[in-house]
Amino acid sequence: MANMLTKLLEWFLTALPFFFGLAFLAPLSVQVMAQFGVITLGGVDVWTVSLIIFGVWGGIASWTGRWI
Repeated sequence: MANMLTKLLEWFLTALPFFFGLAFLAPLSVQVMAQFGVITLGGVDVWTVSLIIFGVWGGIASWTGRWI
């Protein structure tokens, strides 16, 4: 049981950049774009674009271990 909990905790900690990208950076970018009056980008809702961009960026950060 403890081994399974340890693996789950390790997975969660390595995936934190992905969750940070989805839960913080995407909503932040949507709010910033809303302040500038941007509602869609190329006919696509800004939420969709932000979640894709920052989800991928957070996934890459989780995989490589760095944001840049």
